[in-house]
Amino acid sequence: MSQHEVEILKRALARERSARKQAEEILEKKSEELYLLNQKNKKAKDQLEALLKVKNSELNGFYENLVDPYIMMDLSGNAIKMNKAAEKLLAYNLSDGVLNLMKLTLPEDLDYVSNSFKILSDTGKISDFEIKIKTNASEIKLVQVNASIIYDGNNQPIAAQGILRDITLNKLYEKRLEAEKQKYSSIIANMNLGLLEVDNDDKILFVNQSFEEMCGYSSKELIGKVASSIFLREEYKEKLAIEHEKRKEGSSNSYEIQVMTKTDEIRYWLISGAPNYNLNGEITGSIGIHLDITNLKKLEKQKEELLEELAKSNESLQEYAHIVSHDLKSPLRSINALISWIKEDNLGNLDEISNQNILMIEKTLEKMELLISDVLEYSRVGADLHLDQKVNINDLLTELLQVIYVPENIHVSVENNLPIILGDKVKLEQLFQNLLSNAVKFSNKEIGEIKVGCVDVGTHFQFSVSDNGMGIEKQYFDKIFKIFQSLHKRKDSSGIGLSIVKKIVELHHGSIWLESKVGEGTIFYFTVKK
Repeated sequence: MSQHEVEILKRALARERSARKQAEEILEKKSEELYLLNQKNKKAKDQLEALLKVKNSELNGFYENLVDPYIMMDLSGNAIKMNKAAEKLLAYNLSDGVLNLMKLTLPEDLDYVSNSFKILSDTGKISDFEIKIKTNASEIKLVQVNASIIYDGNNQPIAAQGILRDITLNKLYEKRLEAEKQKYSSIIANMNLGLLEVDNDDKILFVNQSFEEMCGYSSKELIGKVASSIFLREEYKEKLAIEHEKRKEGSSNSYEIQVMTKTDEIRYWLISGAPNYNLNGEITGSIGIHLDITNLKKLEKQKEELLEELAKSNESLQEYAHIVSHDLKSPLRSINALISWIKEDNLGNLDEISNQNILMIEKTLEKMELLISDVLEYSRVGADLHLDQKVNINDLLTELLQVIYVPENIHVSVENNLPIILGDKVKLEQLFQNLLSNAVKFSNKEIGEIKVGCVDVGTHFQFSVSDNGMGIEKQYFDKIFKIFQSLHKRKDSSGIGLSIVKKIVELHHGSIWLESKVGEGTIFYFTVKK
């Protein structure tokens, strides 16, 4: 080998050694990079697994604490996972064994569930699916289901998951609410009162059948129209506008208006109106209940006319009674004078029979004069009535007992807490005087007892005057209050006293009645309005 070839070989070996060294350095560097990358990937993997565990834990916690029942099942319908809410709803725990959800379906719903499951498989989800199920505790529940398909990495379906909601009570409430709505709708439609609903601009939103009958218009003719422009007479429009503004401010009100129906008939309505609110508490209009009071107004007018005529009649009657009593008493006095002259002129000349006849004439004249005086008194009972006087009944009776003759064998007791009432003092004196005088007059006991009491019965005071006298038979209870009806023929009794008592009680807006037993006594009760 020549020297030149040797040199070439040396240079070639040197280049090979240099190249190998460079390759070793590159390989060493790449190995170091690969190691570092491997360590980095391992750390990232560990972090990813830890994160996955956290997320799985969070997801499990979410499903466990979900208020609504959550179920995961395989594609055959077997439950894989259920939260506590699902276990409670179905009354089942997966630790008890395999649960196929199709077994919860009622037989008549099997086709319905199968078709729904096909929709879930084809579309990947199903929403607001309602179905009745029979739980493991044999309870029938209505549930709403929202479900979706779970896919693997190759987009192949592997399971399904769903959230259930027990709507059994909700549906029951909805049915009851609908039934109540139908009931109240029927009541509103058929109620005798007219119902009208308007918005804030007085445009009609709703009327019931009674309102249609009241005004003569159909609901089609009314809806959307301004109420005041249809019914109201011109002079009432301003009044209704004021009342409408009050309702817009939240006030309820009642008022009367005069309206014109479709047939141009004038009617009177009583309206009770109230604001109508939406769910936000905002006033959206008003609702009015209408009552046709036309006939009542006519009756009121007739009543006023009758009262006016009655007042005139009473005035005429009093005047007539006064004239009659005067005209009747005058000849009676003349007859009485003539009888006295006859007795004087024939003193000692008349036989016993003639003297008895003259005595009977005198008693009859006395009786007739008493009757005339009582008639005049009865006719004056309602005259000059003053029911606004404050009358202390205790004081009234104290004064009265000082002027009424009460024999020593009769004791009168009066409660010391009798009320102060509004009434006519003179008439009330007359009332108590008649009752007390009767009690004294018809006392037949060795020791007579008369008691006056009172109880509060709400709107009235109820007084009582009792005695232990001869009593009254029940068949005469009503008769004794009629004019000129007397059970005992006495020269000092015309039978008009209790008629006057009854009239005075009625003038004080009360009533009178009695309880009595023959031989034991009588209690007169009467009420006086507070």
